[in-house]
Amino acid sequence: MATVTLELSESQVLELVRKLPAESKRAVLREIIPSLDAFEGLVEYGSARMRDLCAQRGIAWDKLTDEERQGLVDDLLHEE
Repeated sequence: MATVTLELSESQVLELVRKLPAESKRAVLREIIPSLDAFEGLVEYGSARMRDLCAQRGIAWDKLTDEERQGLVDDLLHEE
């Protein structure tokens, strides 16, 4: 069986990846970023923690705009 080498530019590879279904894109990311599962776990933990902190303060995290979320995070980081 012969081996064929296909040369693609970076933009061609990116375009092909963009056309993949969502789960296939995740598989590509897992292949190139070995720690992706750990990162996703950290993001999920952080999201749950922010929702808890907001709930304690009577704030609906999911209804905040990105700017409002950034402001809230900044306020929380600088609390005493």
